[in-house]
Amino acid sequence: MREKHAKKVGGASANALVMPIVVVLAILHALIIIVILMINASSSSLSTIMQNSGSYTQDATSLLAGSSLLSETATNFVLMPTTEAGEVNVYPLIAYASELSVPRRGNQVLGRFQDYDVSEEALAHIEAAAASAGSMMENQLRAIELMRAVYPLPEMEPLTAISRVELSPEELNMTDAEKQAAAKELVLGTDYAQNKQSVSQNVSACTEQLQAASARQAAETGRRIAILRSVLWTITLSIIVMLIVTFTALYRQIMQPLGRFVKLIPEDKPLDEGKGFHEVRLVASAYNDVLKRRNALDDILRSAAETDALTNLPNRYRFEQYLLESEESGYSMAVLLFDVNYLKTTNDTLGHLAGDKLIRTAAECIASCFGDENESNCFRFGGDEFAAVVKNCTPDMIRRMVKQFEEEERQRNVSISLGYAYAEEIGDTSFKQLLDEADKQMYAYKKAVHSQALQH
Repeated sequence: MREKHAKKVGGASANALVMPIVVVLAILHALIIIVILMINASSSSLSTIMQNSGSYTQDATSLLAGSSLLSETATNFVLMPTTEAGEVNVYPLIAYASELSVPRRGNQVLGRFQDYDVSEEALAHIEAAAASAGSMMENQLRAIELMRAVYPLPEMEPLTAISRVELSPEELNMTDAEKQAAAKELVLGTDYAQNKQSVSQNVSACTEQLQAASARQAAETGRRIAILRSVLWTITLSIIVMLIVTFTALYRQIMQPLGRFVKLIPEDKPLDEGKGFHEVRLVASAYNDVLKRRNALDDILRSAAETDALTNLPNRYRFEQYLLESEESGYSMAVLLFDVNYLKTTNDTLGHLAGDKLIRTAAECIASCFGDENESNCFRFGGDEFAAVVKNCTPDMIRRMVKQFEEEERQRNVSISLGYAYAEEIGDTSFKQLLDEADKQMYAYKKAVHSQALQH
């Protein structure tokens, strides 16, 4: 029964709309979290790329700086081996020794670069620069050793950190002037200059390679971040659109119908079962069913309250309501009162069932003669008392009805006392006046009937 009722109501179910949307929203929110994590990872990767690029570039340029400092200090000593005071000029060599302690020699930088994530081209340039720097350092150490042979160095720190080079017999047999000339050639000669230029060029080429690779990686990562941000915006906008659509549907299919229900329910009006989600329609249908049952029960109770159970005529309560509803002026009216004769005698001699039958016969007689097809105008308002109200009538019409009623009495073998009062314009005469007049006539009639019966 419930399934048939639900099928009759129809309409889309709120769960059928909401549950898929909840699932989709959950998936979209999960995607947002994933995309945000990917953006953060890409941003972290971009930061690492930039940091590595700076670190690699700094390491490469440190090779050039260190090589240049060694070259400058060694050359200064070769060119100025003594001070103005005639003492050995150890200050350039002290700077030279200090630079040797810094880990930026060619082979050291090359070793680190071999562990870096750099291109083969950049690594090749560092190898070439390291080789040239190594050749320059060999020349520097040999030149210092030649100068040491002419100007012996004191045994002091950090000069002892400078590596010693073994001179060849030819070099040892050179004169002091030849040794100095040979030392100058080592640090100022063409080969040395070419190695120095090679270090500079290869370090510059390496840094360009590093910066280009970093720029490419940064651009690629930036594009990936831009795509992820676009995806994030798309998902976010999709969620916003879905929420707007969902709330709009909920408002139209739930809130609006419920708002109309709130207005209609206090007015006891039926609800619209054709709008809203299936659940809302079920509520409307259930309420309408309750309203129909309540109205049907009201009709039953009203009928029970306003109808005489024995005769099925309206009772005294309905008679009084009828008179109140007929207080408008502008039409004529006749009020007739009836009293069934010999009811007590019938009850005492034949029993109450016979008395009930007498009352029903009287009611049928009254209704057949004075009843109106358009409304219930005949009433039982007492044990054996009845009334009838005839609207828009004339005295002649009432007299014909009374004559017909008397004929109906003879045919049904029933005696009913009758009295009536007539008003041409109901607005000019009160109902109380009509009832009093009809009651007087009815009791006069009843008195005559009983007097006649006593005579017999």
